[in-house]
Amino acid sequence: MELMQARELAREAMDAHGLSDWGLRFDRAVRRAGACRYGDRVISLSAPLTRLHDEADVRDTVLHEIAHALAGPRAGHGPRWRETARSIGASPQRCLPEDAPRIPGRWLGVCPQGHTIDRHRRPSRVISCRRCAPGFRADAVFEWTYDGRPVAMDAAYQAELASLARADAHPGAGASGGASGGSSTGATYGEAPPARLAVGSRARITAGGRWSGQIGQVIKRGRTRYHLRCGRHVVTVPFALVEEVRG
Repeated sequence: MELMQARELAREAMDAHGLSDWGLRFDRAVRRAGACRYGDRVISLSAPLTRLHDEADVRDTVLHEIAHALAGPRAGHGPRWRETARSIGASPQRCLPEDAPRIPGRWLGVCPQGHTIDRHRRPSRVISCRRCAPGFRADAVFEWTYDGRPVAMDAAYQAELASLARADAHPGAGASGGASGGSSTGATYGEAPPARLAVGSRARITAGGRWSGQIGQVIKRGRTRYHLRCGRHVVTVPFALVEEVRG
């Protein structure tokens, strides 16, 4: 739909539902069609997606955001918002239909079986293909390209990937750091992974960047990362980029 037509449609609908004192703007979002800015009293529409969507989809997006404005900031997508959406003729669904046109991300992930996903931002975590397995599997990890070209991932991503590879090679490794019985696969993945730190341990972040050298306390141990409390902040760091602080 042309932006001028969409603006007229949205303005007419907003005025009809008592939002004549609210502003209307277009933004450059590519992952959501609209937004309700309570503080600014503005309804914002994605210009790229508006151009792709037909009048019915644009109208539903506008009414969706109007329902947010009428229901209030605490309503979220809960019962009050759904009731308001139905009352003004909007679909009471949180997202657009799956078959609505979308803008593909420039990051393309391909699993070993050829299944694909796309992202608009550089992936920061290692993920595996859910079509191959509902849970995480190291042998179904996506490999990424950007605009069709292979790209080296950042240090934190590479460290997480290496940590997963070591864990896959030594599935019995636990807090003691020892490998389970059977032949070693260290020739493929290197030495056995270091001992995992227990919750409550003090640890130093060895990764580069803002948190380099910071010391925190392990408050949670995830599948591939520690959650460290550093002062008032909680930072997630791959196992391989943390070292224990003793004493």
